[in-house]
Amino acid sequence: MVTPSSVVYGDATMADASPHNTYFNGLRNALDKAGVAWPSVVIDRARMRRNAVRLKALIAPGTRLRLVEKSLPVPALLEDAMQLTGTRALMVFHEPQLRQVVQWFPDSDLLMGKPMPVRAAWHFYQHLSHTAFDPARQLQWLIDTPARLQEYLELACNLGIKLRINFEIDVGLHRGGAANPAALCVMLDQLRGVPKHLEFSGLMGYDAHVGKLPALLESRNTSFSKAVDAYRSFQAVVRDEYSELVSAVCWNGAGSPTIVLHRHNSPLNEVSAGSVLLKPLEFDIDLLSDFEPAVFVSTPVLKAQDGTRLPGPGWISKLLYGRRAHRARSYFIYGGGWPAEAVSPPGLVPNKYFGLSFNQSILNGTRKYSLAVNDTVFFRPYQSEGTLLHYGPVRIFDDGCMVDEWLPFGEV
Repeated sequence: MVTPSSVVYGDATMADASPHNTYFNGLRNALDKAGVAWPSVVIDRARMRRNAVRLKALIAPGTRLRLVEKSLPVPALLEDAMQLTGTRALMVFHEPQLRQVVQWFPDSDLLMGKPMPVRAAWHFYQHLSHTAFDPARQLQWLIDTPARLQEYLELACNLGIKLRINFEIDVGLHRGGAANPAALCVMLDQLRGVPKHLEFSGLMGYDAHVGKLPALLESRNTSFSKAVDAYRSFQAVVRDEYSELVSAVCWNGAGSPTIVLHRHNSPLNEVSAGSVLLKPLEFDIDLLSDFEPAVFVSTPVLKAQDGTRLPGPGWISKLLYGRRAHRARSYFIYGGGWPAEAVSPPGLVPNKYFGLSFNQSILNGTRKYSLAVNDTVFFRPYQSEGTLLHYGPVRIFDDGCMVDEWLPFGEV
């Protein structure tokens, strides 16, 4: 088993004449050789592939994995992940990315991960370029209310098409969707009357709340059991009262934080995950302890100084920082203000008194891991979905080198 410390920090051995350990020193050297001297996202391809093997092993027999596209919004990364995990099913959350996905992956099976404004759906059909992708067979729209279902019915009638409809159900997250089986029945009755334009394709119940409450209020196991029971109550109504609609139905749910729990005693025939392949910081939870962080943000040090000096009278800096070892050095870095935490060298912390800067953030650290101008700082992002889109080409690290650059999806 991979230990948490080795997963996060790699080999703990400090490289000679470097503030980084052996792992991050290897990343730094590879970036230097590639001539990268600005903020960049780095994906460790070997770690990602090992994570894919671990993820595949968690999927229960007879259950399909649906990869979450927003967590892996890079076409080459998605293709790699689909091949490694043996799935062509994706969950998509953004209309511009939906149009690109159907061009890149015309053989994919798509489920929208949130209810889209009907105008976004209209835009998709109006701007659907020539492709082998067939929305009538390969795309499920997520619907949360009777009003939205009526809007989508009108869209289908106006365009003369048939839409596959997946209903969002509330299994405890309380972020919308059918609140109970009776509310689901209202929408199923609407759908049942218009088979020419709407086709029932399944249910989606997201359980991201499981494990988030303090254990004193409710244990993870209790939250999971409640979510499973809720899901089964919705399923029972569909099977008992709308059996004519049930054919190759998608019972979707889970997510990276709960996918381990759905290995057993799950009502799902399909689970969703994506972030776990890269394991950003928010996924450092016990259920995912075997997975390795595989995505980092790197940036150069622009300025390195002894001590910490704030604008204004010198005594203020002495009062706040005098003799504080963890503030012995100050570094102004290229960019900053990211939803991420510095992880190498160890002990770097942002300076709250200087305030937020997206141009030249300041970090403080000890003399033990002292940096110089042109050295590199590595961050772990909290999430992958908001990180991979905003730094240009993603750098791919493998076998000690930067072996490729993968462009993320753009706005079209």
